[in-house]
Amino acid sequence: MHIYGRHAVADLLGDFVAFRNIRPVDPRLPGLADIAPNTQPRKGDDAYAAVAIAILNAAQATRTTKPIRQFMMLGDTRQSDGGTYMTIAQRSGWHGAAFICDEKRAEDPSLSLSNDTGVYIANRWQKLSQFAEQFTVDDQTAIIIDLDKTLIGARGRNHQLIDAARLTALKRAVSDVLGTTYDDVLFSETYHRFNQPRFHRFTGDNQDFLAFICVMAGGGIVTPEALQAMLEQGIMLNFAHFVDLTGARIQSFGSTLAPFHTSFADLYRNGDMTPFKSFRYLEYHETAARFGCAPEGLDALDILNREICITHEVWEAAVRWKAAGALLFGLSDKPDEAACGTGDGAPIHRLVTHLIGS
Repeated sequence: MHIYGRHAVADLLGDFVAFRNIRPVDPRLPGLADIAPNTQPRKGDDAYAAVAIAILNAAQATRTTKPIRQFMMLGDTRQSDGGTYMTIAQRSGWHGAAFICDEKRAEDPSLSLSNDTGVYIANRWQKLSQFAEQFTVDDQTAIIIDLDKTLIGARGRNHQLIDAARLTALKRAVSDVLGTTYDDVLFSETYHRFNQPRFHRFTGDNQDFLAFICVMAGGGIVTPEALQAMLEQGIMLNFAHFVDLTGARIQSFGSTLAPFHTSFADLYRNGDMTPFKSFRYLEYHETAARFGCAPEGLDALDILNREICITHEVWEAAVRWKAAGALLFGLSDKPDEAACGTGDGAPIHRLVTHLIGS
């Protein structure tokens, strides 16, 4: 690993970036509220693809009258990023390919074409150069770059810092709500019990929902064991059912958690999928604190263990594509609250940190 200086994502992408609410930071571009109001699609959804295509076409129009004819997607998860590539390809008719990487240093380096048309799977970020050699890029090419665990905090190399920031914020948010009744052992047991793929149908793999579960367990509204039993027996139908049940119990118990529950439930029922706002604002601060924080004089591996870094291999490829005329756009599923905070600090794509890679 080598250090290649310090940069911000904005040095590469400018404000051609959109987070979970699919509202581009660049004010010239339309967002979800303009294109498909009163919806909240997630990466991989067909509705998400439709919005992304409209944004990309608008971004292209700021540069040239030529239409987009091909695109590439860079990401770290086959289901989310690979799925996003597939839905955009199907809906747009653009030719393209996707590069999905999870670095696994214990395995021999590999780059292979998956069963999904155009989706390449790699176990080294360095393989991106081999992927890129197969395609000719010009001013009618769009490059979609995932941010978390791709352009920053590369999966398999540096992603643990992103996870640590989120978990630290989640724990603190739960503790702030529970006050003196907070129990760290109970929190850990509850969080790790339900932060598993087998419960994703219930939690939606949504950390706000997991944090809410931890508050309900910590406040004595439901035990982790009882909730798991209700899920396994089919008694607990879905997360909406859980919100209703805990609300009724809080009223019955006269619990001091009533204001928190009301705030969370109102946002959730209105379609807000990041209803635990204080958690996400704390996540922003914890994440921002891990950018560019390593002291001078450390080597690349030490820095990777201390701060969220920009992935050099992705940066290098994107710089070449940009020089060839391609449109670069960052699409992230990170909640806007966790990416931009309350406005008291710079959004994460404008934070300076080390550029590290092979």
